[in-house]
Amino acid sequence: MKLISVQSKLLACVLGLFFLCLHGRAQCEADHTIVMADYYFAPSELTILPGETVAFVNVQGTHDVNGITNTLTGESWSNPSEFYLEQTEGTEEGACMGVVTFDIPGVYNFDSSIGFQAQLGMLGTITVDAFTLLDLMLSWNNDESTPSTWQSTYAMQYSCLSCADALTGISEYTVFLPNDDAIAALGDLMNLGQFDMLDTPDFQDILEYHIVEGIYLAEDLEPGMALPTLLGEDAIVGQGVGGGLAIDGANIVETNYTADNGVVHIIDYGMAPSSSPEATVYQIVVESPNHTLFEQEIVANLLNDDLMGQPVIDDNGDASGPFTVFAPTDEAIIAFAEENGFDDVDDLFDSPDWGEILYRHIVEVPLTSNQLGNNGLHISYGGDPIYSFVEDDDIFIENALITAPDLLAYNGVVHVIKEVIDLNLPNPVGSCGTWTLNMFAPNGEGWSGVMQVFVDNILVGEPTVLNGFSSSYAFAVNEGSVVDMNYVSMFAGWPGNFEVVDAEGTVLFDSDSPNNSSQFGFAAGVSGLKACDVAPECSEIKVTLYSNYDGWDVGSLFVYDGLVIADVIGGYWFNGQTLVGYVDIQDGDDINFVVNSGSYSESYSYKVEDEDGNLLVDQVDQNLPAQSVYGIVICSETGIDEDTVLNEARFVPNPAEGSVMLSGIASDVNWAMTVRTLLGKEVLFQNGQGQSTLDLSSLPAGSYLGQMQTQEGTNLVLRLVVR
Repeated sequence: MKLISVQSKLLACVLGLFFLCLHGRAQCEADHTIVMADYYFAPSELTILPGETVAFVNVQGTHDVNGITNTLTGESWSNPSEFYLEQTEGTEEGACMGVVTFDIPGVYNFDSSIGFQAQLGMLGTITVDAFTLLDLMLSWNNDESTPSTWQSTYAMQYSCLSCADALTGISEYTVFLPNDDAIAALGDLMNLGQFDMLDTPDFQDILEYHIVEGIYLAEDLEPGMALPTLLGEDAIVGQGVGGGLAIDGANIVETNYTADNGVVHIIDYGMAPSSSPEATVYQIVVESPNHTLFEQEIVANLLNDDLMGQPVIDDNGDASGPFTVFAPTDEAIIAFAEENGFDDVDDLFDSPDWGEILYRHIVEVPLTSNQLGNNGLHISYGGDPIYSFVEDDDIFIENALITAPDLLAYNGVVHVIKEVIDLNLPNPVGSCGTWTLNMFAPNGEGWSGVMQVFVDNILVGEPTVLNGFSSSYAFAVNEGSVVDMNYVSMFAGWPGNFEVVDAEGTVLFDSDSPNNSSQFGFAAGVSGLKACDVAPECSEIKVTLYSNYDGWDVGSLFVYDGLVIADVIGGYWFNGQTLVGYVDIQDGDDINFVVNSGSYSESYSYKVEDEDGNLLVDQVDQNLPAQSVYGIVICSETGIDEDTVLNEARFVPNPAEGSVMLSGIASDVNWAMTVRTLLGKEVLFQNGQGQSTLDLSSLPAGSYLGQMQTQEGTNLVLRLVVR
């Protein structure tokens, strides 16, 4: 009973002092008043609107108003904003402690931190409850009486943090909100489902473009007004259908839905800032007044569905693309029909070659203008090779000049061209056809240098991989041409690999092959590739230069076939660590390899292999400079007339392992056999008569020369390969 009596007394005190508080409030003008007595705020819970004020009046005891730290826990209240009123002693008339303005929506907790007042229950809560733009949008039930905007509302609430902040904050905005019909139309245009559209790369920018800073009621809008959007780009008010207004081309169909922090207008189409790509490459063609014939033929050849695919945004689908479309204008197609003897464009479209011509205008790789390099090879949607060329500042695809480049869409890019890409235009073709250099950058960031392409010692091009993973370069070769490749970079090292392909599609050289890149990494170039290759009289050898620094700088390796220089490998800076050369040997009796030292010869080394991959010269030694090697015999030379006693002499089998038969010798012929390494070191000597067996078990695998001499002084040199 005592407890009930105390509580009743306190409540009566608070109520009894209500009229006394009116005098206090006169000194504390506010929208709301909270009265304080011992251990109570009255009311202890209050709900207000943003921007309203609350006066705190003390009628009994000494109290403060603490909206910063929870006295009971010592932790922050985490209020939307902090507030505090200094302790004041109450009076019967009501002491005005202060007036607080609450602008930011949310829940504000507070207590009195004096003594044990908080522990005794002196706690309060103020809820600032605004009817925000988001509240307004969420209140619509999508029935006939309210706008149908669920999809736009969902997107702004969950896919755009800055939009959600604007819709729920205290700053004032005007929202142009697409209705569900507009979103459905946009989905059809984009060829995407409603949730797939949420993955559009610049989706937040698009949503921010629908929110305008400030409040613009319908009566405030006039055609020509530029309204500043949350994105930062102005949206322009225009004239809509039926005498109404439009914003950025979208008709304003419903107006003046108001909330505490702004107004919403309903529009019938989605807006997009100028920085956004078009929906699809097909849509770019459709919207162009100069491409009606091209659009007609895209549809007639059932390509429109392909060109509407969204493989980038919707990576769970199986859509084709993304694409590059080279779009000839109506004028270009009409001119092409006239120049090629067709009665009209319909006659052209009915021709058997038109379908293949049309497909040559589409590439299933997105290529902006800076990726269309000189002599760049691209494969059309029909599988044909087409080439891009650069002349001064102009870019051509085959014969067609690009007049309007880089019209971007979410699924690719469109380039407007001035001519139709013909079917049978000449490509760079020589008497041995067209060779292709395919360049690869595994890291996807292009190359740091260029590949110099020499045909018969003439520089014909310096292609590279500008960016991305690959690029190709086509060039003509004639019968007997010799092709050299030299990679030059501003940085040391090799960014990727390459291959050289002849006109028949045969890979002549692949820098990534284990047979071509070895020991120190990818090959930095290749020399001595022959066009319409005719086998040399003796053999073709492979010479590989190595460096543990940065190429042979100006050093080179001279290859002499007897007294004749067969080739020079190197002779320029090649970046990376290997350079491969192929050399035709005609005689093969006396081959010399002469090192012409450069500035860093201590880092040079090389090796020579025959056509079967057998090692002829091994100068791979990083501790000593590479040495010249003389007197290598590559092809077997008898040095005697055919009617001599050694005419049929040979090693059987060859290559051999363990032992070998010296065959083809008459039984009465006595001989001596000296076996030497290719550098002249004697490793085996044996005498015999007629056909005999040589024991090779002491010899390591490699190539050797066997010099045979008869008692009559006849000499014969045979080549022997030991496995």
